[in-house]
Amino acid sequence: MKVQVGVVDDDAENCRALSELLAAEDFVPLSFESGEAAWAAMASGQIRPDVVVIDMRMPGLDGVALLQRIKAHFPAIPVLLVSAFPDERLWSEGLRAGAADVFPKPIHGASLVRALRDAVSGSRAHALPIGETPDPHTAGIT
Repeated sequence: MKVQVGVVDDDAENCRALSELLAAEDFVPLSFESGEAAWAAMASGQIRPDVVVIDMRMPGLDGVALLQRIKAHFPAIPVLLVSAFPDERLWSEGLRAGAADVFPKPIHGASLVRALRDAVSGSRAHALPIGETPDPHTAGIT
């Protein structure tokens, strides 16, 4: 059975490009252009992704707030965050809220795919040790 990946990004082009990458890697992308839309689909039971990739900065329900909701209601679903902004404070906040990892944009596809597979399999090999702050200029890049 293919892994379903929730993709949440308010930038339609980023959402499309990431969905295409995931489909090419044999994932099933479930795309949403707002945190509210993704949350409504999850909360209603319309979707139950195996893992979720969320843009950190979005209008309305932002990435960290959506992550917190997911972790409160579906703690077993791993969440990875992506951000175009090298903001160490924000990245640390996301990791403390339960993100499996944070990736800079532009996204290094192979690294993200590996992290998604690790997250679904339960491996934390790609994650930083607890309490270690990521370098927002290199996190997620191999």
